[in-house]
Amino acid sequence: MALKFSRHAETNFLPAALYMYNSPTHLRLQAKSGWVVFELAGKKRSEVKARISIHVKGHAAISPARAPFGSIEMYSRISHAALLNFFQFVEAGLRQNGVKQLEIKHWPASYQPFQAKQVQQVLAHKLHFAVTEEVSSVIPVGASTLRMRMKPSERQKARKSEKLFSFSCCAPGEYKTMYDFIQACRTERKQSLSLSWKEMRQTISKFPDRFVFFKLANATGVAAAVIVIRVSDKIWYTFYYAHAAKYNKLSPVVHLLECIYARAASEKVKLIDLGTSMLQNKINKPLLHFKESIGAVTGPKFTFRKSYE
Repeated sequence: MALKFSRHAETNFLPAALYMYNSPTHLRLQAKSGWVVFELAGKKRSEVKARISIHVKGHAAISPARAPFGSIEMYSRISHAALLNFFQFVEAGLRQNGVKQLEIKHWPASYQPFQAKQVQQVLAHKLHFAVTEEVSSVIPVGASTLRMRMKPSERQKARKSEKLFSFSCCAPGEYKTMYDFIQACRTERKQSLSLSWKEMRQTISKFPDRFVFFKLANATGVAAAVIVIRVSDKIWYTFYYAHAAKYNKLSPVVHLLECIYARAASEKVKLIDLGTSMLQNKINKPLLHFKESIGAVTGPKFTFRKSYE
């Protein structure tokens, strides 16, 4: 295999990115300039086996600049030796450009378990990157219903919500209302959202087919809502979700998630990513317990860091 180093240009982004966050359009939303792209090319000139996009600002380099994850994308099976050589090539290229700190926020290991383990072995064990581990929760989508995987207490909540509320996919004209609802729910709990509506609207305008808003409602109003991102054709990410505080005992989000699961199954989706369960760099045990009680599987999500003299 040949190694190829190139700076950011649209023609460098072939084949299409596996994950939305590594697409050229999203990269430009994260930062308009400062990107450096490294590629692992195969025998054919046009063949790209792997790619990582890294944002450089001063002496610091990071992947992504602003997204849940960036890191390397692998488009075909790569040997351990080739992956090691590639990351050594990345390090050398960055250091030549004056980089003294590198941070790589990796996608959840459950997305591609074999490749994630491979990357961890290379970066942590061979190249001596420091590793920070977050707890990530995903729901594997299969033939059985999500309710079948729930603990009895969550099944009971789902049954009650099913009788009280109707599930629906929101029209674009409702997006701002759902965002405001989720923001209000977060404010009730003294929490905040990472993106303002202006930023959210800008992202949706660039990726209209990647965002789906769902809600549970009845005659009195909205009980729960969720913003889903189609990270890839096979992975959905529950970006923001919440229910009104008056329904805390009922927890309608449980039924909302099982409805989303059914919709995902109909679209041949393989994973629903519920995000990490971290609070101030520590595991948020109540949140993690909730995710596991509705049928989620827990796994690691790594961030790799290294400093250079």
